[in-house]
Amino acid sequence: MMRTVVIDDEPNARQVVKNILEQYCKSIEIIGEADSVSEGVKIINKLNPDLVLLDIRMPDGTGFNLLKKVRHLNFHFVFITAYEEYAIQAIRQSALDYIVKPINTNELIEAVEKAELTRPRESELKNKLDTLSYNQSGDRSDKRLVLNTQESIYIVKVEEIVSCKADKNYTEVNIINGKKLVISKTLKDIEEMLLGCGFFRTHQSHLVNLKYIDHYEKGLGGTIIMNDSSRIPVSSRKKDVFLQLMSKL
Repeated sequence: MMRTVVIDDEPNARQVVKNILEQYCKSIEIIGEADSVSEGVKIINKLNPDLVLLDIRMPDGTGFNLLKKVRHLNFHFVFITAYEEYAIQAIRQSALDYIVKPINTNELIEAVEKAELTRPRESELKNKLDTLSYNQSGDRSDKRLVLNTQESIYIVKVEEIVSCKADKNYTEVNIINGKKLVISKTLKDIEEMLLGCGFFRTHQSHLVNLKYIDHYEKGLGGTIIMNDSSRIPVSSRKKDVFLQLMSKL
């Protein structure tokens, strides 16, 4: 059984979560709940749960604050949040799990099933939280991404990503130093993580960092030549938008 704590300042929200877990997640045992950061810290330190489902905004702080205050970060956690584009983007960039209010049953079930498949590692979770804090501290031009490969977890500066290439449900991320990271996220996932960071989807299978474009070869859609000499196709339907962007660089 996965011993679980639910933390949210809204009683109705906690009840919705508990109802879904009790009905659909038979491997879950709800061992406690809390309505604030201070009470959440106490109950986590006392009960040592396997999984914590926690709201981001509470009267006495945030779910991020809570995780920094607990004695040991040795449990899975999933953020529950009302839709806030920038907060969600920062969570995605840090490779942390979240679900959006109003809570979708299937999304909550999937989050629980994902937690059941892996074992939490305190050092990795702290690195992800540190990346989240870093990206949230002001309007940073050097944002970072947490990228998981089959072998390792990398923290990469967004400004060092040259391009990304889709490979079915995987994405090849090409770094300025020539390193290639293959991660188990779709190109759409990566595109959402990089919104507002100077990237453009040139093609169904390609995403480029505009600052690393060397030149553009004209054609039906055309081809971008990157600074690392890689060739990136531009689809005919993206050509006009791309040329407009080029004219503003």
